[in-house]
Amino acid sequence: MNLLKYQIPLVLWAIVVYFLSVVPIVHDVFRSFSGGDKLVHALMYAILCWLAWRAFTRQDFSPMLRQRAFLGAFIFCVVSALMDEYNQSFIPGRTPEPMNVVADTGGALLFIAIAMLRNRPDANDEEHKQG
Repeated sequence: MNLLKYQIPLVLWAIVVYFLSVVPIVHDVFRSFSGGDKLVHALMYAILCWLAWRAFTRQDFSPMLRQRAFLGAFIFCVVSALMDEYNQSFIPGRTPEPMNVVADTGGALLFIAIAMLRNRPDANDEEHKQG
């Protein structure tokens, strides 16, 4: 069943991302080394983008979303990052940081770049040879 296998992991990971964004102590742990929090942001959103792409490519509701899954996953991640930072303005001990949105977006783009490089046609493939 596609829902359980592909869509539920995306929802669960989005809940984890949200939960970690509203817990003040978690944020302080990752600031213990320079750039650590931005690295964690990028990694979490790379995973979120992968799960969104995976869910979008395996859903039957919208053929257009399936065809444009990379774009859909990227937009999903950017909107999630913006909402996450906005939400933090209401959490005591947390403040919205625009650079976190940049790190989140960078993580999503990193996944897309890796996925596109892995999925590009190999020049040695038989179907791409001329002759």
